[in-house]
Amino acid sequence: MRILVFGTDWNVFNADSAVARRQRMQASTVDRLDVFVPHGPRQSMQLAGNATMHGFGPGKLFGAARAFVAAFSLERPDVISAQDPFLIGLLAFTVARLRGCRLHIQLHTDVFDPAFAGHSTGNRLRSFLARLLLPRADSVRVVSERVKRSLAARGITHNVAVLPVFVETDALDHAAPLDRSRTYPQFTKLVLVVARFEPEKNVAAAIRAFAEIKKTHEGAGLILLGDGSERRSLESLVGQLGLRDAVVFAGFQNPYAHYKAADLVLVTSDFEGYGMVVIEALYVGCPVVSFDVGISAEAGAIIATPETLARTAIAVLSEGKRGRLTLSLPSEIEYRDMWRAEIGTSIAETRVTPARGTRAKIGYVGQGFIGRNYADDLERRGFEVIRYALEEPYVHNKDRIKECDIVFVAVPTPTTPNGFDYSIVKSALGLIGEGKTAIVKSTVLPGTTVELQKEFPSIHVFHSPEFLREATAAYDAAHPDRTIIGIPNDTPDNRARARAVIDVLPPAPFEMICTSLEAELIKYAGNNWLFIKVVYTNLLYDLAQKLGADYDSVRDGLAADPRIGRSHLDPVHQSGHGGTPGRGAGGHCFIKDFEAFRRMYASELHDAHGMRVLDALAAKNIQLLHDSGKDLELLTGVYGDPKEAMKRLGDI
Repeated sequence: MRILVFGTDWNVFNADSAVARRQRMQASTVDRLDVFVPHGPRQSMQLAGNATMHGFGPGKLFGAARAFVAAFSLERPDVISAQDPFLIGLLAFTVARLRGCRLHIQLHTDVFDPAFAGHSTGNRLRSFLARLLLPRADSVRVVSERVKRSLAARGITHNVAVLPVFVETDALDHAAPLDRSRTYPQFTKLVLVVARFEPEKNVAAAIRAFAEIKKTHEGAGLILLGDGSERRSLESLVGQLGLRDAVVFAGFQNPYAHYKAADLVLVTSDFEGYGMVVIEALYVGCPVVSFDVGISAEAGAIIATPETLARTAIAVLSEGKRGRLTLSLPSEIEYRDMWRAEIGTSIAETRVTPARGTRAKIGYVGQGFIGRNYADDLERRGFEVIRYALEEPYVHNKDRIKECDIVFVAVPTPTTPNGFDYSIVKSALGLIGEGKTAIVKSTVLPGTTVELQKEFPSIHVFHSPEFLREATAAYDAAHPDRTIIGIPNDTPDNRARARAVIDVLPPAPFEMICTSLEAELIKYAGNNWLFIKVVYTNLLYDLAQKLGADYDSVRDGLAADPRIGRSHLDPVHQSGHGGTPGRGAGGHCFIKDFEAFRRMYASELHDAHGMRVLDALAAKNIQLLHDSGKDLELLTGVYGDPKEAMKRLGDI
C-alpha cells in the first residue's frame, strides 16, 4: 500500500521528534509513505528507505500549488490522507479525485460543536468545508467517541474509526516529579493549568475559579504553563482579583514534572479536539476538573459547568482525590498497528449491508475477549446477535443457538502436557441447528476442521482464524487487516456460504476463501513467526548488552527495515491480558500454539535438524518466561513444570 499524507506538522522535519519517529514506524507497515507539508520548509528529507517528508513553502497558497503539482509526479498512491477536513482536506480531495485514489480524512476536533463554529469566521468556513468533504471520504479517523457521535448525528457513519492521539507514556513514566518545596515553597496546594493563552482556551475561567478556591484553601497557588495573545489581559485579571502573589505565569515548558506534583489540573476550554492535558494528567494520577469538552468525560475527568467549576475544584482539593485514567492507552507498537488497520479500510472492498429485515441472525458461542469483541462489533453494525457462554447473563441462551443462521465459535482450545484439546469446540458445534453454518474462530491444529465436518455432517463447518491482539481487541475486531475463511470441501455451496460469512464481517483490505487446512496453517504460521521473532529479539538484546551497545538504537535501526517492522522488538513486554512485564513470548496464544506446532511437526516429519531448532526455541522461551516471572500460570498449563520441560527439550 502506498500512502500520501497532506499534513501541517513541521515536526516531521525533525528526525528526532516523536512525530518523525511515528512516521518511521508507520512507514514500516506500508510499501511507501510520502508526507507533504505545503507550508513547511522547502526541502525533502528521507526518514527511512520508504518514507520521505516534503515541504513546499514559503507561503500557504504557493506551497499548496507546489504540493498539488508534486503530487502528480509520484507513483499513484493507493490512499491520500488529509490531516484535517479544511483547506488541507480540500487539496487532498482534489488530488485524490484527479488521480483516482481513495481519500482518508483525519479529524482532530468536533467541527460541528457550536462553540467551535461560533469562535470565528475562519472556523465557520472550516465547518462548511468539513460538511462538504467528510461525506465524500472513503474513510474518516476521529480521536474520540464524542467526535464520532457528532458525525453520526449528521449522517456521516461510513468507515468512521476512533484512533486516539498517541500519548508518550514512557516519557511520562520516566519524568521526575517537580520538587515543590524548592520551586514553589510558598504554596501548600498546587492548581495547574496547561494551555495556550488564546480565547478558545478560556484561561480566564480558571483564574476566576481559583479566586474562589483561595477563599477555602488560602495556601493554594495557581501555576499557568503556557503563553499566547491573551497573556496581558490575563495578568490584568489576576491583578484585579488580588491574586498576584498566588498566580505564577511559568511560560511554555514540558508539563510532565508539574503533573506529578500538582494537586489538581483545571481544563476550561470552550472546545477541545482531544485534550492531551487531560490524558497526561490522569495517567500520572493527578485529578482533573474539566468542562465537558474533548476526551474529558471518556477519560475520567470530573466534569463541571462554569457555575460549578470552583465548588467542584474545592471539593477535590479538600478530599485529596487522585485522578484515574479510565481509557486504555495503546503502546507505540499497538498504535502503529491500529493506524495500519484503520487506514487500510480506505481501500477495503465497499460492501452493501443488507436491509435489517433480511439480515442473518448471528450466534456467538464463547464470550472471552475474542468472542465478546467480535459480537460487540456485529451488534454495533446492526446485526441481531445471540450470545451463549457459561457465564451470566449468556448462560440461558444455550437452546437459542439453534435459531441462528451463522454461528461463530470462540472457545478455548488448550495445549496441555497431555496434548491438544478441542473438546469444547465439539460441544459448541452440537448446539447448532441443522443446515446452519458454523465458523470456528478458535485456533485448531491443521486438519481439525475436516475432522469436525465429518463428525457433524448436518451443519457446515468452516474455520476463520482470528487476529485480535488482547490489548486492542475491540479495535481489531472492527478494523480487520484480513479476513480468511477456510472451507473443508471446495464446492459451490461452501463458497457461497463462505461469501455470506464475509458479507457480515467488517470490510478488510485482504479477503480470501481457501481450504480449511490452509486457514488453520495460516494462523499457526503467523503466531509462530512472531514467537520466533520474540525469542530472537531477546538473544539480540542479550548480545547488545554484553557488547555495550545501546539496544534501543539497534532496535530502531532494525525496525526501519520495512521487511522486518517494529512489532515484537521489545525484549521486556507485558502480555496483552495484563500479566507482569517480563521477557519471552507469552500470552494466551504464543506459548500453547508454538508447542502444538512443535509436537505436530515431530509427529508428521522425521526431521532431526528441524526438531533441534524447534526444541531449542521452546526451551529458550521457557527459560525467559520462567526467569522473568512472566505468565507462569500459562506456561505451567502448557508444559507442566517448566524446569522439567527444559530438561525434556535438552536445555539442562
